[in-house]
Amino acid sequence: MKRFLFCLAILLSVGGFGQWQAVHAQTENVTFILNTATVPDTLPVTGATIQIRGGLVNAGTSPITWGGDSVNNMTNIGGDYWTKTLQLNAGDTLKYKFVVNYPGNTGWEQNTTPPYPGLPADNRYFIVPTHSDTTVPVEFWANKNNLQQYFKPYADHGPDTMMVYFRVSMLGPINSGSFGFNNNTDTVGVRGGGPAGGDLNWAPTYYLTKESPAVNGAGYTVPASSFWSGGLRFPKAGLTAGTSIGYKFLIGFDWGRDEYQGGHANRSFPVPVGLKDTTLQWVFYNDERPSGRANPDTTLVTFIVNMAKAVGTGGFTIGDTLYVRSGYFGTAAEASRRVQLENLIGTLYEGTDTIVTKVGNVLDYQYYHLKNGQEIRENFYNFYYTGDQSSEAEKRQVLVPGLTYNIIDTATSITQPRRMPDFPNARTLNQPVTVKYELNLKPVFYQLKAGDSLTDIQGSFNIAPRDMDSLLTWGVWINGPAVGGWSNTTGTDWDFGLNSNPDKRMWDDGTHGDVTPGDSIFTITVQDAPDSILVGSKGQIGQTFKFGVRGGDNEGGHGGYGNNHNENISDLASTYKLHSQFGSINPAFYSAWDYDNERPSGVTGVKSKPGSPRVFSLGQNYPNPFNPATTIDYSIPSAGIVTLRIYNVLGQEVATLVNTRQEAGAYHAKFDASRFTSGVYFYRLTAGSNVSTKRMLLVK
Repeated sequence: MKRFLFCLAILLSVGGFGQWQAVHAQTENVTFILNTATVPDTLPVTGATIQIRGGLVNAGTSPITWGGDSVNNMTNIGGDYWTKTLQLNAGDTLKYKFVVNYPGNTGWEQNTTPPYPGLPADNRYFIVPTHSDTTVPVEFWANKNNLQQYFKPYADHGPDTMMVYFRVSMLGPINSGSFGFNNNTDTVGVRGGGPAGGDLNWAPTYYLTKESPAVNGAGYTVPASSFWSGGLRFPKAGLTAGTSIGYKFLIGFDWGRDEYQGGHANRSFPVPVGLKDTTLQWVFYNDERPSGRANPDTTLVTFIVNMAKAVGTGGFTIGDTLYVRSGYFGTAAEASRRVQLENLIGTLYEGTDTIVTKVGNVLDYQYYHLKNGQEIRENFYNFYYTGDQSSEAEKRQVLVPGLTYNIIDTATSITQPRRMPDFPNARTLNQPVTVKYELNLKPVFYQLKAGDSLTDIQGSFNIAPRDMDSLLTWGVWINGPAVGGWSNTTGTDWDFGLNSNPDKRMWDDGTHGDVTPGDSIFTITVQDAPDSILVGSKGQIGQTFKFGVRGGDNEGGHGGYGNNHNENISDLASTYKLHSQFGSINPAFYSAWDYDNERPSGVTGVKSKPGSPRVFSLGQNYPNPFNPATTIDYSIPSAGIVTLRIYNVLGQEVATLVNTRQEAGAYHAKFDASRFTSGVYFYRLTAGSNVSTKRMLLVK
């Protein structure tokens, strides 16, 4: 003991105690607890795992990463609760987010506002206290943007009230039609034997709320609107810990449509110790699991893909391992089935697989490649997707034509469903690069002129045809990781928050790198560098961004959550120019613009003969919507071969109305859709180098 005190005295005398403390006394155990009652999915039915991903803001070694490593996995401790204990140093600032990790797919929660002043509203943050192991307060999955980090999905009604969060999935009745349930017109409620003065009674019904779609649905496998939920009040004066409270869900107020009919026992839950607020893990209504699609057909499919674009943009190198996954969203018996593709010649790859699916129905699939042991998913968005599961729009789809078939993804056009793949390049920059982002705003003018409006999907900055003269005055903003992240210190991610952020504004006035004032080409210059890897994507080759008139999230036209520009820059020189066209993330909407040739659709400058139409034009079909027949008017300025074809939402040709030589003039064609199913269809007119495409709706 004397020897220890002597050594300690020496440490104090030479100032060495601080160094000894730094080595031996700063590691703390920090336990995180996540409640997944707000995840818009049917966990754990989907086989997903929960992860905590992140890294340190300060220098040091983080115990977790932003990738999908197994070190990030959390452990379920019952119901909706998951936990993970990390060893961190006192004073560390951990930046993190929670993730649902599916096989071959990932769903991220939304941005939250941390409790620490000065930190941005983007990720979660925790500053490790000194000399004490810590359990972080329970955190709920953030299904909306800009929630407080320690928010609860129900209101706090004071110390005399226990709150219980109820949640039920109506996916079974939605899919099967049981109970006559209509998710758009019916309501869902709960009744039970709660104490007097509370919300849970055997009469009347306590009505639940249908959940809203997630802001970014990437990764989720069911529509969020299939869940109904609500927080109910229970007076503590009428409760005893450990006793059971019975309840059941029902549709509307009608006992004739309650679950567990015919004398089946009610559901129940035990009153928790300490009468603490709690969440009841979600259940299927009447325990009816949604029936999966029957996949009775064993098919042999050959995938043929051209990797020329991916090679050219730096996202793929010949020699990388390339494969395709198929069967997502129940479109095959085996989900996320993988087969490796082999290099045939040049940039062409091919692979054959046996897939158990259904002839005549769609098959979802997607390309991946391995780089340095990491699985990388292609950048892809299905512009023609019309379903209600937003994450499915990030998969490729094909209609299975028979037991043996080919899938050929070699199209050079950026608007085609069968277009070549492209991949993000996450490599860190080798040197600082000044990136000049150029944007052609002209597609907006032509689409507004065609009578369409642009919807702000996260705010109020909608753009209508009457606003055409205000576009150049309002201006354009760029948002996303390419310019530091989606969040803005001036407010929300979009709308007024982005509009008030001068660092993300683009210019068409001859400044900030802009070349010609007033030409509808907007410009912003961004400085990227290797040491900016934690600031959005400014430290890497792959960039993610999106544009918005006035700062609204309106580039997608209608919809488009999770649909962004994903481009690779180059660090071979100290400067790089990246040119984009507004709306190229959804060319199916911007039908008045030809993105492949960067010009208005159908405008070529060809002079017409005397007495003939002066321009190439394709009219809107009438009537529209229609059932079962409609008429399409068009005109051509000169003689030549003319084709008028009909396509479904997958981009597959389903009918040819015209395929012959015609003289200059005005024509009309009739389309009889008696044998087709209801839905969105596209018709495309081609005459020489003129091409125009429009949408129509068949409703039976």
